Amino acid sequence: MTAARWKNVLCIPLLLLCFAVFAPGCASREADVEAPPSINPPVVVDQPGIYEAPRGRVRVVGIFDRIDHEGGSWAVVGVAPTQAAESHVVAILVDPEQLRIDLPALRGRYVEIVGVLREDAPAGTPGPEVEPQSIIVIVEDDPADPIP
Repeated sequence: MTAARWKNVLCIPLLLLCFAVFAPGCASREADVEAPPSINPPVVVDQPGIYEAPRGRVRVVGIFDRIDHEGGSWAVVGVAPTQAAESHVVAILVDPEQLRIDLPALRGRYVEIVGVLREDAPAGTPGPEVEPQSIIVIVEDDPADPIP
């Protein structure tokens, strides 16, 4: 055998050996790399208050609660921006039972209520009256509470 032939005979196995040893290290390492944990974006919610909505309705945002008004009424309250953290009434709900949902289960939840603002609220009412058409829980807890 000639020297060139021996060179080809030895080079091919050496190339295959190098390929077998080094090729796995050059392969894509996507399987080894862990994806970063998904981070949920912070929930952005409106401050307690009454906001305009389409078709002559309003959105009432705040904490769903029962207040002492005319024997007890369902209302949306907010936390006053004071250090005493006293609640203030955002809106009183007129006949929310018509929605046929478990109202006591919503107590303390941060909600958005879409409804119609009643202009004929009697004097001395602690807040505007709203006839609710829907109630949606926005946040399970009050967003003003400190994060544990």
